Amino acid sequence: MTKKYSDAQVVAAATAFAAGDVVYDETAPARLPEPPDSEPMVPMGIRVSTALAKRIRAAATQAGVPYSQLIREWVEVGLTELDEDRAVPLSVLRRAIAHAAQTGHAA
Repeated sequence: MTKKYSDAQVVAAATAFAAGDVVYDETAPARLPEPPDSEPMVPMGIRVSTALAKRIRAAATQAGVPYSQLIREWVEVGLTELDEDRAVPLSVLRRAIAHAAQTGHAA
């Protein structure tokens, strides 16, 4: 977890650094960052029409999530249909069902 610093702490640290009051302890062991809680994301570019992009952004706004998260969830649900043994988080399925019902695409 990342530690949050107040504006006053940041200003004090910057002032101390500028004044040369910062001392580095080169004998102290380096601390490595904690491993990420989730799997790293890989950027993938896709091209969609302007109209489709507007619909995706509107759906994401309505769902209260970033559009990239919504697209990931849709892809995951779609791939799950191809692989019946793969698990999908219940929250993803609920959001997909709610979206389908709101847009009139429910079966």
